[in-house]
Amino acid sequence: MVTYAGKNFGIKFFYLRMELHMKRYVYVFLFMISMSIFGCAGIQYTDRVQAIDITQADKQESTTRVLAEADEWRNSGAILKKGLKYKITATGRWTAGPICSWTGPDGFGVSPICSGATGTYIGRDSASLLLGKIGEQGNPFVVGGGLELTAPEDGILFFRINDTPMIMSDNSGSADVTVSVQYADKKVVARPFSAPVNAEVQKVSPMVGQLPQSSAQKWAVVIGISKHKDSRIAGLRYASADANSLYNWLISQQGGEYAPSRVRLLLDSEATSKNIKNALFSWLKQALEEDMVTIYFAGHGSPESPDSPNNLFLLPFDVNYDDIATTGFPMWDIETALKRFIKAKKVVVIADACHSGGVGQSFEIARRGSRSIEINPISSGLQNLSQVGDGIAVISASDDKQFSQEGQQWGGGHGVFTYYFLKGLNGDADYNNDGRVTLGELIPYLSEKVRRETRNAQSPTVAGKFDPALSIGR
Repeated sequence: MVTYAGKNFGIKFFYLRMELHMKRYVYVFLFMISMSIFGCAGIQYTDRVQAIDITQADKQESTTRVLAEADEWRNSGAILKKGLKYKITATGRWTAGPICSWTGPDGFGVSPICSGATGTYIGRDSASLLLGKIGEQGNPFVVGGGLELTAPEDGILFFRINDTPMIMSDNSGSADVTVSVQYADKKVVARPFSAPVNAEVQKVSPMVGQLPQSSAQKWAVVIGISKHKDSRIAGLRYASADANSLYNWLISQQGGEYAPSRVRLLLDSEATSKNIKNALFSWLKQALEEDMVTIYFAGHGSPESPDSPNNLFLLPFDVNYDDIATTGFPMWDIETALKRFIKAKKVVVIADACHSGGVGQSFEIARRGSRSIEINPISSGLQNLSQVGDGIAVISASDDKQFSQEGQQWGGGHGVFTYYFLKGLNGDADYNNDGRVTLGELIPYLSEKVRRETRNAQSPTVAGKFDPALSIGR
């Protein structure tokens, strides 16, 4: 009898324990729902920042930390003055939820499910972008990793993550955002007589009251290869047209305003291995440290063979189908150019080179042998160039498992990447309407447009430590 009672008691205790666990889960679930409904899921800042006109501050800048889980607009501590230009830079890591992946404030690399989510504060953009607005009732705009902003009105600058209000408790991380004054006309802003004058302002000529004009120059090498000397290599329809369009934009007075003498254009038969090497090793050697260099390549990129996937090459006009290793342009030669010959500290490398899973005789043999060639690591190889040093930005048209697309539907004949790259430069990516497109604006614009246009079949990638306020154009 005692044994039976003991067994019965054990069974009852088991079910009681299960019931308590179930109730606990139900309570937690209901609590989470109530928190979301009543707007308590995200934290709120307890400190209230006293904003100031930063033109009157010693450093003329203000820095604040924006928490991803904070369910309110963060006071930056900076009062913007109408007509003045300000530079905003943001660093850090955060996530808009466990399914969104970790990103920087530029939102680049966010999970596709969180890009263009309908529940975000600005529904058309990535759920991890940094947003800004001027004044409590101001219209939100995209800041991303940073931008230059000409204030349209006086007001306090606020920031927040682009995520659904009231249900932000699953967010994590933060972004440190700095706002500084930029004087586009190089004139010194008048200060109160009691304000100390810093050392840089003391160097200004007392006769003209202006800061020294920058003599920095912009250089570019633009390469486009649609056809090759060896007819066995499949041609591309619009690679050279893409390169030519970018060249025309760079030297246009309405575009980049580059001096034509500082832009080297190599199309098809001119884009030989020797000419490419001369442009990168010798011609770009003229650029000084303070200058900026842009390198653009549209054409085929390929590993040496399926068995040597880490030996990566860009394919010049005179490449040999049977001997990619000897006649291709090695990726490590671009690295050598960046390390040893190009002195400029601001370099942007743009490549649309992943049009196939590999080019050359060895790949054809592998395909005939039913070996699947699904990965072309050329994009990863390009991104590794950013590790040469700070100040190098590398933007690639697609990732390793994707092919770059081209077609007539994009501007009458372009690669989809370059088509939106040019549209962005022409003003579509100018989120703050200041007449200047920065990398911080262009990169998220490209990511959204290319992925949306190709239904996520092509995703541009970016790598490097660079200033998001940098602009390829004027």
